[in-house]
Amino acid sequence: MFFQALLLCSLYTAQLQASTNNEIWIFLVYTKQTVIKIKLILILIFCLAVKRVAFSASLLDSGSGTFGPFNSHTPLVFRHVVANIGNAYNPNTGFFTAPVRGTYHFEFYIYGSGHASHPTGAWLVKNGENIFMAYEHQTNGLTNGSNGVTLLLEVGDVVFLRQSSNSRIYDNQNHHTTFSGHLLFTM
Repeated sequence: MFFQALLLCSLYTAQLQASTNNEIWIFLVYTKQTVIKIKLILILIFCLAVKRVAFSASLLDSGSGTFGPFNSHTPLVFRHVVANIGNAYNPNTGFFTAPVRGTYHFEFYIYGSGHASHPTGAWLVKNGENIFMAYEHQTNGLTNGSNGVTLLLEVGDVVFLRQSSNSRIYDNQNHHTTFSGHLLFTM
């Protein structure tokens, strides 16, 4: 009976009625006098589209440049957005704001040129707390640090990258310095 209800749900989503406590009720009539009620609590996977969230961006939209060194940790704003499904990433602030409670995966790559006094480093930050860092330091040549993390986020949690103080980060038209994330599944 559940699979029959699921099939009808997908065929007749217009008949859904949302109750005040965020529950979905589907009414199936098998006879004139019998109404079978199936309660689906937020199982929108089958009846409505699951919130799809994914983004990927690089630091510079065009040209080339070195960011830093700065005296303090500085938020990075990734302006060249190649994907922003669900519009959870803001290219004006560099902040990703979780639209749904769920498990998310983030990756970040930072690129720089070697310098005796200035490493290449950035933190992934969740709600103001440093979570993971990508860091490289060499005196010459090119450096490329990276890291990734899977996080449980609540609605409204904010994730962004923060350049570490006294570090330098480089990007150009090849888009070496990137920040990406996506929703794995809702909770």
